[in-house]
Amino acid sequence: MDNITDNSIIHDYVITHIDDAISNEWIKVYYQPVIRALTGQFCSAEALARWIDPEHGFLAPDKFIGALEECELIYKLDCFIVEKVCRELHEHILAGKPAFQVSINFSRLDFIKCDMLDMVEKNIEKYNIPRDYLHFEITESMIAQDEELMRDNIQRFRERGYEIWMDDFGSGYSSLTLLQDYDFDVIKLDMRFLFSMTEKSTEIVRSTINMAKRIGIKTLCEGVETKEQVEFLTLIGCGKFQGYYFGKPQPYDELLESMVSKNITLESRAWHNFYEIASISARHTDRPLDVTEYDGNTFYTLFMNDPFKEQIGLMNMDLREIDKILYHSASQNVNQFKKFADNAIKSKSLESFYFTNGGNYFQLKIMYLAEHENKYLLRASVNNISFDQNTKERDSLDRRLRELNRLHEAVLLINYKEDIIFPLIGGYLYLTDTSEKILTFKKGHKHFAQNSIFPDDRDEFLNFINYENLQKRSHSDGQTFVKKTFRIKQRNGSYEWREFALLPIQGTRGHEYLFIITKLTHELTMSLDNTLYPDFNKYTDHENVTADEYARLWYSLITSSSYKLFWKDKDRRFRGVSKSFLEFYGIKSVNDILGKNDEEMHWHVDEGPYQGDELDVIHKGKTIYNAPGQCIVNGVVHNIICNKIPIYDKGEIVGLVGSFADVDQEIYRVLKIANPSKLDTTTRLMNNKFFMMTMMDYAAQYNEAGKNYAYIVMHNKNHHRIEETYGSKVAAALLKEIGEKIIDVISQEAVATRLKEAYFGIIIYIDSKEKLEELAATLKNHIEEINSINGNSVTVRMTTACHLRSEEGLSDETIYPITLKEVDDKEGNVDN
Repeated sequence: MDNITDNSIIHDYVITHIDDAISNEWIKVYYQPVIRALTGQFCSAEALARWIDPEHGFLAPDKFIGALEECELIYKLDCFIVEKVCRELHEHILAGKPAFQVSINFSRLDFIKCDMLDMVEKNIEKYNIPRDYLHFEITESMIAQDEELMRDNIQRFRERGYEIWMDDFGSGYSSLTLLQDYDFDVIKLDMRFLFSMTEKSTEIVRSTINMAKRIGIKTLCEGVETKEQVEFLTLIGCGKFQGYYFGKPQPYDELLESMVSKNITLESRAWHNFYEIASISARHTDRPLDVTEYDGNTFYTLFMNDPFKEQIGLMNMDLREIDKILYHSASQNVNQFKKFADNAIKSKSLESFYFTNGGNYFQLKIMYLAEHENKYLLRASVNNISFDQNTKERDSLDRRLRELNRLHEAVLLINYKEDIIFPLIGGYLYLTDTSEKILTFKKGHKHFAQNSIFPDDRDEFLNFINYENLQKRSHSDGQTFVKKTFRIKQRNGSYEWREFALLPIQGTRGHEYLFIITKLTHELTMSLDNTLYPDFNKYTDHENVTADEYARLWYSLITSSSYKLFWKDKDRRFRGVSKSFLEFYGIKSVNDILGKNDEEMHWHVDEGPYQGDELDVIHKGKTIYNAPGQCIVNGVVHNIICNKIPIYDKGEIVGLVGSFADVDQEIYRVLKIANPSKLDTTTRLMNNKFFMMTMMDYAAQYNEAGKNYAYIVMHNKNHHRIEETYGSKVAAALLKEIGEKIIDVISQEAVATRLKEAYFGIIIYIDSKEKLEELAATLKNHIEEINSINGNSVTVRMTTACHLRSEEGLSDETIYPITLKEVDDKEGNVDN
């Protein structure tokens, strides 16, 4: 009875004192370490709430969490935990002390009571914490109670770059269904499954971890308490461990001291993605599997399964002993292994090698996985072919391939997962200019499309062979075998029709396909020609022979030449353009330009002269030769010259036809000297020198024609932190991605540059401050959607400032420095 009374008193006390506990920080955050299996390093921690009350002393979590859930006050606790974790991380980062990733538990009621993503984002921004320092754990029961609510919030969090972990996986009735319907980054298994370590329990855990890895979900086992559990979980490829075997929940600094005392080092944030890839690659399989680090000189094995050890004859040895035997300096094969590894790194694809050892012949397959700071991650398999008992099967396969050879022109194997194309029949028949024995799919199929497929068919061919499209077709209508006809270039330069087929290979989970090229009958070829080629032969009388030849000539010019041609109607609206015109402007389809005029495309710095020239052509019949001008292409200004002539029909002008050329390219081509690029070397934006010259043109338009313009400056204040964490390559890749995001927004309507480091400038014709601020906000939001570069998590924070030229106190000379200074002032003049 006393216990019931005590519980009731504690329950009421918790409910009435939660606000006091938060404001007075009676609630503490304790952290339990998470250890990476492959390296033994401390890679993250789970944040757990502890209530140390001045009146009741230490309150166990079951004393207050249930009460807060029952009274719908749990959101106050969870919001406090987020704020407290961010504050502690910020303080340690600021002091130069170790910081680590933290997972935080959420309740379903949190999402009902407040906007949790907004709350998290505000704390992340307030304390300037990278998003990847926080992960969020939810349970199956939360989803079961409100599927739509949780689906929406899971998606929102993941889109912003946060990982969502499923806690207590397997404790509910619909775990597998949830993995199908929701996107999770990690599943956490409780070691209650392995309490007795029975054959049944170990098989459940083994199967669950393998299943998760096959669908790209990382794994963590919590409640790990024994060495036996650690050894078993490592063997079956579990990614991470959590439990009292490694450490109890403790305050932040005490946890760090505990890890040091146990000689457990902290995994650097820069290496997190590298070892995540290694972890998800290590798995239980009956096939030989090895995951190894290589720095160009030394090999260090992270994972090797028993089948691999058996193949090389080194069973019952630990990994360090195996490394000494395989890779020590006196080993007869170590230099060979280095050469094999270097070749795999260079090709970035699966490579096969053969070597001998102890009188046995081995086939070694190596696949490049990742790299960071001159260290490479490799996955390998090995087969002792001296013991290969599959001669009959190989002979049978050879007979089948010979049969296929009689039916088809070429058969290639495509492995989408391993990124390879391998010829089975006919070699690389239409890739005769390559000397490689094995091509990557990414490189090979684009090369094939560009050099062998008829220009009009290329986009359709790339869609046909695209892996995601294959999967969509398979899931939508169950169709796995697909075929289509395309025109393919022959050795004599002509194009002939061929049937292309993609046939999935059973047992490969949809990763491998046979790519089959087959000749068509003469009758079918003629039918396709008559259907798809323009009919230039419908006139048979002699007087139309010249028109027929002109039609063929024009068709060749607009489809295959380098001439940038266009033609318009009497209203100056586009009726068509050549392929080279589309490529110059980066326009995907002619449909994106048909029916529009130049003013609607917003691609001229000064639209007046071009508009006047075209009106003279259409209304006065004038011919325009080499008219100078400037156009904007993906934020870069190009100097061009343009020619335009009228189009007549029975003496009446019905439109115009014209062409243009890039002046700079033509000058340097004729003079045969190098063309100084207008592009920034890191991004596709304009470089600073030419951007400043363009500003003078905008200033002239303002002063001479009253055309208002604006200047926007943006700076990623987290740039230096990202560069210090991941290195210059990742930082440069981020700058390039920011440039692409800017181009996405401004298209041909504005000019953009990278001013310096992570500063960006944009100049645009615009007539109101409201529109300008809306554009600046759109740019900021679009850029800050970037949350990953080459698999590395990044948090981008853009500081922006913008001004109209017509604002009081501004001049053409001061608008740039004033806007730049405003950005620096917003950041407190601190070089971030």
